[in-house]
Parts: sequence; structure tokens; C-alpha cells
Amino acid sequence: MNIDYQLFKLINQFAGQNSILDQLVLLFSTYGPILFGMVLIWLWFSKSNNQHENRKIVLYALTIVILTLGIDKIIEMAYFRPRPFVDHAVTLLYEKTNLDPSFPSNHAAGSFALAFALFWKRKKVGSVLIILAFVMALSRIFIGVHYPLDVMAGATIGLGVTYLVISQSRLLESPYNLIIHICNKLSLKTNR
Repeated sequence: MNIDYQLFKLINQFAGQNSILDQLVLLFSTYGPILFGMVLIWLWFSKSNNQHENRKIVLYALTIVILTLGIDKIIEMAYFRPRPFVDHAVTLLYEKTNLDPSFPSNHAAGSFALAFALFWKRKKVGSVLIILAFVMALSRIFIGVHYPLDVMAGATIGLGVTYLVISQSRLLESPYNLIIHICNKLSLKTNR
């Protein structure tokens, strides 16, 4: 038995013990990405601090999430790891297809990518999102659809892409400023 499976069992053993906890974790695991998306929408329309800067942060975050999930898909095409319930008896709280790969976790990758992206410029919001991303990763193990290595890989990819995009941010400043300028003009026309 490998350590990845042992850690999986350590977390998954609590599933099915309390129906209220099961439902809360399942809800967060399933709909948590919507919460992360709502943070982006809030930041885009927020007038606190500097609205232009807020919108740039959203564009960086979207770029980072899209690249992260793209890398995940490439890895999934190159390497197929079955989900835990395929090879083991687990407490499964969410019906998944056997054809869907386990490695890396897209939920963890996207959540951590967004959290790291926001942490770069907005430490408080980013810190809260990093905690929520960690909870998202644990929830995916708890409900029986990912191994710990799957969610750690997703988090690592999210961190790596965030670092890469931030290190090359000067290349994205002009296109992002143009996008924001166009959005502002469209907003002014619709408000007339």
C-alpha cells in the first residue's frame, strides 16, 4: 500500500459518518468553484481601491486559471490515473464516471490558481481563497474522487502557472489595459 492511498483512506474514512457533514462537503466540493467565480465578478465590479487595477487582477486570474486547466488537460491526455473508487473500496459521495481521470485534480488546480493569483495583489482576499482552495482539495478526497497526490499536483500546477504569468506580467499589461479600456467604453455606452 502506498502513502498516497493511505492518506486517501485517512481522509475518506470520515465520509458517510455524518449526513450533515457529508452534504456540506459535497455542496462545497461541487459548487465551490462558483464561489471562486463570484469573487472574480465582485472584484471586476468593485470600485474599492483602484477599479482599473482590480480589473487587471481579474484578467491575470482568468489567464492563470485557463492556462492551469489547459496544462491539466494535457497531462490527463498523456497520463491516465483511475479514480480511487475504481481500484479500491471507498466511501463515494459523488457519482463519477470511470472514464474521467483522477490526476491532476482540476478543482484543486483551478481553486489554487485563482487563490494564488489574487494573493499576488490582494493578500487578504488571496489568503482567504488559499484556505478555501485547501478545503476544496480536502473535499475532493473526502468525497472519494481524488487521491492526495492528485490535489497536490493541481495545487502545484496552479502555483507554477501563477509564478510564470506573474514573472511575465509586463508582456500582458498592454493587452489587459486595452481590454479594460474597451470594457469601460462599452459600459459607458450601455449606461447612457
